[in-house]
Amino acid sequence: MNAKRMLVWVWLLLAPALGGSLGYGFLGFQGAWQGGGGGFGTFQGVALGGESWGGPRGYGGVFLAGAWLPVGPGVFLLPALGLGGESGGFLLDLGVRGFGFFREEGGWVFGVGAGYALPLGSSGGGWYVRLAFGGGRP
Repeated sequence: MNAKRMLVWVWLLLAPALGGSLGYGFLGFQGAWQGGGGGFGTFQGVALGGESWGGPRGYGGVFLAGAWLPVGPGVFLLPALGLGGESGGFLLDLGVRGFGFFREEGGWVFGVGAGYALPLGSSGGGWYVRLAFGGGRP
């Protein structure tokens, strides 16, 4: 492995530890009720993480990346693009999440999310909304 590649991997592994991080559980709706959870590491205005979910209409998970945008004190917006899969096959996730920390320095967090899961070559997917609760630091 060359030095540049090693540096990229070290940065990807350390970025969540050096920046902020948050984890949460959520209740959502995508044609039927679903439950799940997710987490993100944030560093220098970028968020990397993922979500997984399950419910009566199937299950899935997605890796997400997006811009971590401060909107106000303790409030952040995360427009994200994701790639993953669900019980029907691969999917592309286009969505936005909003998070509000009860204290600016971190602690409990409340979030909302909405987006569209686009199935790639299979059925499923569709619009979704989510209500999240968890904790972390911005």
